Amino acid sequence: MSEEKPDSPTSDESSGGNNAANSPTEPRLTFQYWNYYAPSLHEQSGGAENAVGRILIPFQVDGIQQILHIDPPVVTDPNSISGPRTGLGDIQLYNFSLTKFDLGQSQTLTVGIGPLLALPTATSINFGPDSFQGGAAGVIQAGLSWGIAGVLWSYQHTMSGVGSDLTTVQPILYYNFQHGWYFRSDAIMKFNTYSHTNVVPVGFGFGKVFHLPGGYLLNAYVEAQPSVFRSGQGAPNFQIETGIQIQFPTSVTSGWKF
Repeated sequence: MSEEKPDSPTSDESSGGNNAANSPTEPRLTFQYWNYYAPSLHEQSGGAENAVGRILIPFQVDGIQQILHIDPPVVTDPNSISGPRTGLGDIQLYNFSLTKFDLGQSQTLTVGIGPLLALPTATSINFGPDSFQGGAAGVIQAGLSWGIAGVLWSYQHTMSGVGSDLTTVQPILYYNFQHGWYFRSDAIMKFNTYSHTNVVPVGFGFGKVFHLPGGYLLNAYVEAQPSVFRSGQGAPNFQIETGIQIQFPTSVTSGWKF
């Protein structure tokens, strides 16, 4: 009788690892980086390339799980007439206070909501309004035996100066395969009154989760995102998202409680 190798995850462990690696509500310290390359823009020649980093910091307050998101973006403005075309955008901070419901058979429904603050860190008015922005963000996510389905949303509005707002809606769908592979679709719809651009993309891509020694998870992926609707000069007709992230084991942040 052959013995199963202890360093080869079973299909159940692989599926659980994929869900953990892809969940925006997973209580693990996470560092993410992803890049959007748009070779074709609406009513605009040339292309654009935007990069976003994100840190997810889990902690608990009175036994309620919190996930703080810190997003510093690097933005390309293809419509800029003077000044730089690429620079740092406004850093976005938002926190989810989470409630989890048991659906049975190791499946869960997680609901979260919390405040959002955008700091005026843009290096030029080409990349964001020169004012603080406030709002809210939320998530509804089902962690299922085959993957994840849900939606994230955010809204932010300038708190002084010229009024503008940004609304994002991100449907998420991840379907797990064997050996850490998974199908993914998580394109972000954006409605931006500052840049006067709106876009509704649909994503189709694949990724792979690697189980590293010590309980770390490495996740790498690529996703094509054609736009089924776009308006405003410079909105992407088509873009490609590539990304990579590292998740720390839960033991790293298990004592972060207030």
